[in-house]
Amino acid sequence: MNQSAKSDTAVRRLAGASVTAIVLGAIVTLCGLVMDWGGFVGGMALGAGIGLVVVGAYLWGYANGIRRGGSRATWLPSRDAE
Repeated sequence: MNQSAKSDTAVRRLAGASVTAIVLGAIVTLCGLVMDWGGFVGGMALGAGIGLVVVGAYLWGYANGIRRGGSRATWLPSRDAE
């Protein structure tokens, strides 16, 4: 297995883990809201669910950035001063 195939597999795993975290976080958050868990347990469920969604979204963006390949210059300074 060459280096490109290894990195592609790693990016796919990272993207899969991010989707799993988002779905699991949404399920935990919805369970906390629908089942009307109160007190410490309800707050912990909501916090953990929202935290998983945020971490999953970050990992998804990170995986998409890696998948994109080499960075392109998106901003260049003005050439008027030459």
